[in-house]
Amino acid sequence: MFEARKFRLGVLALVLSVSASAVAQNAPSPVPSPAPAPTPAPEPTPPTIEAPPPAQPTGVPPTDASPVDSSAPAAAPVAPTAETPAPVPATDRCIIIDAAVYGVSPIVGEHVSTEMRTTATSLGYRTLTRDETVATAQSSHMPYPPTPADLWRTTWAAHAARGAFARVWASQGRYIIEITVASADGGGPFFARGASGAQDLHAVVHALTLQALPPPGVTVPTGTTNAIGFGAPEPESERPSPVAARPARQRTGRAMRWVLSMQTESAFGTSSDFYYNHLFGLRLDYRITPDIRIGAYLAYANLRGSDGRVGNMLMYVQLEDRVRVTPTSPLRVPLRVAVGYLPYNGPVIRLAAGLAVPLSRRVDLVFDILAPTIWMIPDRTLVSLDVSAEVSVKF
Repeated sequence: MFEARKFRLGVLALVLSVSASAVAQNAPSPVPSPAPAPTPAPEPTPPTIEAPPPAQPTGVPPTDASPVDSSAPAAAPVAPTAETPAPVPATDRCIIIDAAVYGVSPIVGEHVSTEMRTTATSLGYRTLTRDETVATAQSSHMPYPPTPADLWRTTWAAHAARGAFARVWASQGRYIIEITVASADGGGPFFARGASGAQDLHAVVHALTLQALPPPGVTVPTGTTNAIGFGAPEPESERPSPVAARPARQRTGRAMRWVLSMQTESAFGTSSDFYYNHLFGLRLDYRITPDIRIGAYLAYANLRGSDGRVGNMLMYVQLEDRVRVTPTSPLRVPLRVAVGYLPYNGPVIRLAAGLAVPLSRRVDLVFDILAPTIWMIPDRTLVSLDVSAEVSVKF
């Protein structure tokens, strides 16, 4: 993680450094550079409706939480003694952990979490705010996403009677929502799972929360996990076997590894002898991870020559890393490094930072807002400040 962060910061610093040097040569108006964003946690492969989400690595803080020192021991509830009696959880207090999403927009998780808090409040619970929830999760060193045992410990640390958490993923064109509820009195955990579309998402989450969350003041016997009306888990006989679920997971969870992009780019010279070049090309990328990709680019270049405009072909390979604007935002900041060759001229080095806007699950609109480019021609080296726009399609 630290190496990836250093790489991102290094690329951004190099982009700003080259841009500043280019601007100093001709002193044009400075181009604002986008601020770097925090590194998101890797997005796991979305599971299917037949199987719950796979286990996630521990040690990841909840949404908008600061990193937790992994060397510090995890906080555990203090066992009561005669001198230190156990704190009594408030029977009307409830903590809702932000929902974890798998392969769907983080906005869906925000809607699910908000509806769960609203439903818990309508039942008569005093729900912790989002900031209070994050602070409690950090103080108890809760891994994210939490297991039922982690959820119970965080519920205890919050002095709450109940704790709830949801996972959301997509299968066969519908959202799958699974809610887990922990009870400080030792009952549970309780589960509820359902499917919804975009229009009835709130209604389904409301019904599932009512199914899984006992009303305030109701004491659930210790060890109870299938109380009627509290979202009993599916009977084992109704759960598909792992062998039966595996083919569906392979069909619905296939990652879209390839990306085809069509780009148009303008290059503005920074030397005293101003020049303008324009490029139009295609790039094919392979996604090593959801955020890191490598690709090959081929473009027609309309250049200013010694005797007027000339045409040429520019080729380069590019490494790209995308970081989120915020942990819950679908927007990304692409950081790019490219090395190529312009025939009859020489090597070309391009650095870029910009903004990627998802138009759909497959289509992105990407802008390179700051892209200093170095052109090494036979008699000298030129620097241009480029801007570009592209449409990318995953497949």
